[in-house]
Amino acid sequence: MSRMAVAAPLLLLLMASSAAGQSTEPAVFITTYPNATQGKITSFTMADDGMLTLVGVYDTSDTGAQTISLAPDGRHLAMAHGTANGQVEQLDIFAINSDATLSFVLTELVPDSPLDVAWLRSDLLAVVQTDFPSTVGIYAFDEVNATLIEIDREDSGSFSSNVISHPHGRYVFVNDSSGNKVSAFEVSDVDGTITPTAASATSGMYPLGMGTTSTGGRLYVGGGISGGGDKVHGYAVSFDDGSLTALPGSPYTSPGDSPKLAVATPDDRYLFVGHGSDATVRSFRIESDGSITSLGRSFDIGLQGTLGDIAMLDDYMLVTDNSSAVDGKSGVYVFRVNSDGSFSMVGSDLFDTQTSTPNTMAVWNPETGMYLDSSPLIGGTQARFEVTGAGNAQDTALVYSLAGPGRTPLYGQGITLGLLLPIELISVKTSDATGFVAWNRTIPSKASGRTVWMQAAQAGRVSNVIGRSVQ
Repeated sequence: MSRMAVAAPLLLLLMASSAAGQSTEPAVFITTYPNATQGKITSFTMADDGMLTLVGVYDTSDTGAQTISLAPDGRHLAMAHGTANGQVEQLDIFAINSDATLSFVLTELVPDSPLDVAWLRSDLLAVVQTDFPSTVGIYAFDEVNATLIEIDREDSGSFSSNVISHPHGRYVFVNDSSGNKVSAFEVSDVDGTITPTAASATSGMYPLGMGTTSTGGRLYVGGGISGGGDKVHGYAVSFDDGSLTALPGSPYTSPGDSPKLAVATPDDRYLFVGHGSDATVRSFRIESDGSITSLGRSFDIGLQGTLGDIAMLDDYMLVTDNSSAVDGKSGVYVFRVNSDGSFSMVGSDLFDTQTSTPNTMAVWNPETGMYLDSSPLIGGTQARFEVTGAGNAQDTALVYSLAGPGRTPLYGQGITLGLLLPIELISVKTSDATGFVAWNRTIPSKASGRTVWMQAAQAGRVSNVIGRSVQ
């Protein structure tokens, strides 16, 4: 293996391309608010200027649609329902086509009530069971046989309503708003089961709407109505075990009322916080130490509780308005995020989802559509690394770092690697016509006990970063 310099020539002249089974354009998927009406998912594509084009509206398998999550390879959506059943609820999987249309794949029953779901890998889904007490279930998804099978279930606290995956796939975080804590679980590279690693208290305040930075080094949560109703918590995330340590000055005070969710920009420079009681979205600058500073900029959705969700798609922030009460309109707003953290509305008003209660969102950017995965890494044996979505006949570099994830710009190549220097090159290979490329490499015996961070790269785009512990 050879050392990769910042200006390495191996990425020159490589071109990006989209893969079949993913939307070839930036896409937005929005599900309805949980109620007694037929569940629906609205699909949009996004143009370079942020304008949305309606693709279609799709029925889900039940009433009470309440959460949605996009697989990291962009091929499937998962969404779950909340009804009056009280025992089990229906969870749907949809396939995403190249034109951003949806095709139904399967429905599986899961314990009541699945308030949130999150893909951990393209074949692994986490689902919270919100009850007293709560659990988090892990499900293996088999695309070929169209099955979703529970493989693990762990206690997650008194009342869990939010689950997210760490950007590198090693950890899953679950909140406990009654127990005032966030729990971290490590995801097994071998069988996909999870193991509790750490739980961090939130100073007697609710943890709501968790969000990480793109590098995975920081996690922010809203405090809801607790702690004076104006607090945002910030944590440093340990790459060793997923444990959380309060950032300097945390918790932070927001000018808004009842912070309920936090979303960072892709470059990790700004944080947008959505609020429940005053229905505002407000911008904060993320300082070098992870603390946040209010920029004094906000947008008011309207009535209390009508701000549904916030999502980032490249340089654009999307915000849903889930109620047409008083003003007679609901839908999704799009804002361009400017270099100073301010944000400007795209178009003259919100975009109509053609549903009555648009709420939770999932977004897809084909420029980041390469997906890297690997078999378990065992010292002295051969491992396999696979990339999908690499485009037809595209030279693709597989690189790694022992220093951990971070941000390393390659200015001549138009990309920023999600790894810290020193970065090593494993190999450059050319993808096949389906956008698939794979490497087989023997893992050195002396690497056992180490953690390695890997990424695939082409000129103009990079894959996800994965972290693997060598057994």
